[in-house]
Amino acid sequence: MFIETREICVIKQKRIYVKVWCKDCNREVNMVSPAEAALMVFQDTKTIYSLIDKKHIHYRCLKPETPLVCLRSLFLI
Repeated sequence: MFIETREICVIKQKRIYVKVWCKDCNREVNMVSPAEAALMVFQDTKTIYSLIDKKHIHYRCLKPETPLVCLRSLFLI
């Protein structure tokens, strides 16, 4: 007799979203840190900063040197 078993482990993290007006989308959107954005799209943070520099995704700085990434623009790439 042969018994096959499988196991799946799902780890969920609580995401922290900030609702901010995105002037490029012209609407209120959820924004996250570049590190969170990188996790969501399976990239590294360096790639996210590159996309910001190339203006492929929207961002807004609420604190100096700390951008928040617009999720709407991130998922439209």
